[in-house]
Parts: sequence; structure tokens; C-alpha cells
Amino acid sequence: MSFLQPLALLGLLGAAIPPLLHLMGRKVPPLVTFPAIRYLTETERKHSRRLKLRNLILLILRTVVIALIALAAARPVARLGFGGTHSPTAISLIVDNSLSSGAMSQGSRILDLLVDQGRHVLDRAGSEDRLWLVLADGLPRRISVTEARQVLDTLLPWPVRLDLSEAVRTSAGVMANDPLGEREIVLLSDLQRTALSPGFSPDVRVLVWAPPPVPENRGVDSVWTVPEIWSPRGDVVSVVGGAATSPSAVRLTMEGRDLARSVAAPGDRVVLSGAQPRPGWFVATVGLDPDELRGDDVRYLAVRVSEPAAATALPGAGPFVTEALQVLQEAGRARAGDDVLLNDRLVPGQGGAEATVLFPPADPAMVGAINRELEASGVGWRFGEVVDGEWELPASLGGEMGVPVVRRRRLEGSGVVLGVVGSEPWLVRDGQVIIVASRMELSWTSLPVAAAFIPFLDRLVNRVAADQSWIVRARPGEVVGVPPSAAGVLAPAGLGPLSVPTDGKITVPLARGVYFLRGAGADTVGALEVNHDSRESLLEPAGQRGVRAALGESAMLLTTRGLDRELFRGARRADLTGPLLVGAVLLALVELVLAAAGGRPGREP
Repeated sequence: MSFLQPLALLGLLGAAIPPLLHLMGRKVPPLVTFPAIRYLTETERKHSRRLKLRNLILLILRTVVIALIALAAARPVARLGFGGTHSPTAISLIVDNSLSSGAMSQGSRILDLLVDQGRHVLDRAGSEDRLWLVLADGLPRRISVTEARQVLDTLLPWPVRLDLSEAVRTSAGVMANDPLGEREIVLLSDLQRTALSPGFSPDVRVLVWAPPPVPENRGVDSVWTVPEIWSPRGDVVSVVGGAATSPSAVRLTMEGRDLARSVAAPGDRVVLSGAQPRPGWFVATVGLDPDELRGDDVRYLAVRVSEPAAATALPGAGPFVTEALQVLQEAGRARAGDDVLLNDRLVPGQGGAEATVLFPPADPAMVGAINRELEASGVGWRFGEVVDGEWELPASLGGEMGVPVVRRRRLEGSGVVLGVVGSEPWLVRDGQVIIVASRMELSWTSLPVAAAFIPFLDRLVNRVAADQSWIVRARPGEVVGVPPSAAGVLAPAGLGPLSVPTDGKITVPLARGVYFLRGAGADTVGALEVNHDSRESLLEPAGQRGVRAALGESAMLLTTRGLDRELFRGARRADLTGPLLVGAVLLALVELVLAAAGGRPGREP
């Protein structure tokens, strides 16, 4: 037997009230010598046995009534030793083997604890039940109990993230049309607060296992190179996440050797400097000291080492572009030359190896002539009308959020869209021509006087125009687009090559690392960095309030005993609250009748 409200058992103390009142009422009367007392004493002696028995029965009845009411308030349930199994049930078992399940808690891996609970659920399942198994990929699998046991026996933490609320809603959807009347969802997870998302609450019983306490954790949230192309030196910026009170060592490693070290705590941003004299592509890692969750202690990145681009800003680009390019040349981030030309119109006789960054013309009357030049050169884009408004330049273009754009020309046509502003193309490319929708003047945008302008021009010259190679950052299992020049994906050692579909979108592999993008001529045209979702480093679990807010008021956060009790609607378990209350009422009626009968005056024979 167990109790749903064990604190109510304190009410059993009230069962001591009737005996105390009974003892307090037993007063010994004073001894008085009076002749008539003889008749009263003789009467008492005749009826003493009957009175004592009645009082004892009343005492017992009152005590038992109070005890039954206290037990009923505690809501006892007991497993019955008779009867069949539970009703046939459609049940979805969600086992969250996402990256965070690899954390250690109280000497055991959290995933191992989840699997143990999953096996217990499968032990209770019957042959007439319908079972779906949902893992960290969020896909419901119609599966037999035997097959589910085999999956759990080989289950490992996956470097992916599971939205628990969405998994519950998906499970409820696949069971909605099941002919079985009973439906339950069992959620086994470390129950990260960040994994619960708002949304509608399904009309299904959701039994949530309460996970053990989680340890402190640190993780590498993000990494990127500054500048994007080293020549040959550069920096790697890393942000440390998670939640911990003490700092950890941070290491930048490339080709098996440490390039830089530092110390950081969660929330810190670290700059690690390095150098690579040889040009080409390289795989680097930023790592932390190991803690209770090893899966988020390392992050992979691709490092491109190349000579700076040879660029020239012609007068049509404007004074801000000219001065910024001079700053890049003085800093060694650009060279003088004509590999990349920045102007407001195409240069006649442009060679095939040159690239042109084209800004809107300063003279609006020149738009028609420039569009004809673009058409003659086979470029698919054209300058359209001027649009005034107020937009923000995305961080992917401007280097920081919040840089305003107040004027731009519509870019019409077809080609590669490299960036959008106001949901319309702002930076595009077709072949060797890159077109920017706004002039670098204050009447068009405040970017020329922002701190982001030099990084923007550096990216535009060295990455977009000259190098034409791209780094795509993604999480395992995502679907992402790759550059049009990519014909294949070269996987790390031990994994086979991946092909690129005609739509240019690939499903990111689950294995983390750097995947190089190969062109049709087997040259490297970019890299795919596959890393974990940084939210997996936040291990703080959601409580009962968070669970109900995300999954509905009917969701129950249960201990192991509670889950066993509620599983399959408490199969072969009876709630004894009703019978106890009925018994208390019946005994109270008996006590009332007996007390009333004892209060009537008796007849002497």
C-alpha cells in the first residue's frame, strides 16, 4: 500500500481524542454517607456491565471513524492480488537520448537511468498494447516490445537536441486515431528547462519521470575566426556557456598541437591567437577541461589560410570605400592590385580572373546604361527602383546587429542571394560580379561610420569576391543549403563521401566535425562545420510548474514509485479512498444509533 497524500496521515493523531475525553470523563465521585445512596448503588451494580460494554464500543467506534477519515484524506492505493492486466493501451515512450543525457549524475550516466526506466515500462506493457518509441530525433516509431528492448540496449547519447514539447505533441498526434481507447505518453528525459517550448497541450495523459539532480557544467557555445581568412595569422573567438561557478582552461588546437591557451568561465568571450604558415584549409578545435558532460567540451571549426586579396577601389565606389580599403592594406588584410575591383559600374575589358563589387551608381541617370552592361556580360541581376525605409543590416552582413539601412535599390533578376534586408535581396552574386543594393554613403546607410564597416569590407573583398569559399555552420541532423559550386562533401576520416542533391540542400550528418565542400574539379570550395546545439550545455531541469506550463495541467511529474503507480492508469491498483469514507460513514451511523439508544431511560423490573 502507498499514499498519494502522505502528509494527511498526521490526521491519525486525532484518533487519540476520544480516548482522552473518555479518560477525562472518568471522575471518582465523592463518598457520602446517605441512606438513599444504597438504592442508587444497587441500581448501578445491576447495569454496570452493560454500561461499560456500551461505552467501550462507543469509544472504539469514534476512534475508528476518525482514523478512517484520516486514512481517506491520505488517499491510499494498493495493488490488488487478483484480476487481469490493464486495459489495452496505446502508449508512446519518449526516451530523450540527446547530448545532455551523457552527463554524469550521482555516479551514473543520466541516459543509463532513463534506459532503466524505459525497460521497466516495457516490462509492464502487454501483448495487446500498441507501442511507439520516440528518441532524440523526435520521430515516432511503431515498434514491438521486443524491438524496443533491443533499441534501448544499444542506445547512446546523440549530438542532437530534442524539443520535448514538440515530441509530446507529435506522439499525441500519431495516437489520436488509434482504435484503443486508452492513451498514455511516458516522457523519460533529463528535463532541461530550455527543451520545453510553448504550444498547445495535448489531450493525453503525460507521465513525466523526475530526473536526478544535475551537475555543474561548462560548454563551448560558439567559435569563429577573425578575420575569416588568416594571412597567415589570425584569431579564434570562443564563447563559453553552461552554468558553473569556477573557470576552466580553454585550448585552441590545430594539427595535433596547441596554438593558444586561456582561462574562462561560463559567459566569457575568449580570443585565442594562432598562426599557420602554409596556405590551405585546416581543422581546428577549441576545447575545455573535461567535466561531467563531455559532449559539449569541444567545438570544431575550419580555418582558411590564404594571401590577402589584391583589390582596388575606383572613384565610383565612393570615398568611404576607398579609405576603408587603404586601412585594410595598411593592416596587411589586402594588397594593391586589380584582382578585385570596387566601383559603381563594370570596367570595360574585365578579365575572367577578376571580380567586380558593384555599388548603385551615384548618378541615377546611369542605371539604364549599367543594366545594359550587366545584360551584355551575362549577369542575371539588374538595378531596380530606389526604395526608402528603415531596416537593420543582419549580423551576417554588417558584423553586428542594429546597423541601419535607409535607402537601397531593388535588385531584380536571378542568381545567388548572399544577404537580405527587409526580406529582399541586398547582396547578390552572379559569376564574378557581386552587387550591393546600397551605396556606402550616409544618405543610404550608417554602415560606413560603424565599427562593422572594416570587417564588412574585409569579408566582401577576401571572402565573397576573391576567395569564393564559404563556411556553413550547422547542427547535426539539420537540413542546410551549400554553395552552388559544391558538388560533393568530403567527410572526416572513417566516413564516406556525401553527394549534394540538385536542390543544393543536404541533411547534416550526426557525427560532429568539419566536412570540406568539394567543387566539380575536386578543389575545396568551402567547409561545413557540424557542432552541437549550445543549449544542450544548460542542464537546469524544469520543475512541476514548468512541466505543466509546457505540457498541460494534466501532466504529472513523478518519482520512480509514482510512475509505477500511475502507469497504464494504475493497472491492478485500487484507490481505497472511497471505501474508507463509506466505512467511516457506516460506523458513524452505528455510533449514533448506539449512543441514542443508551440515552433513553431504562425500566426497572
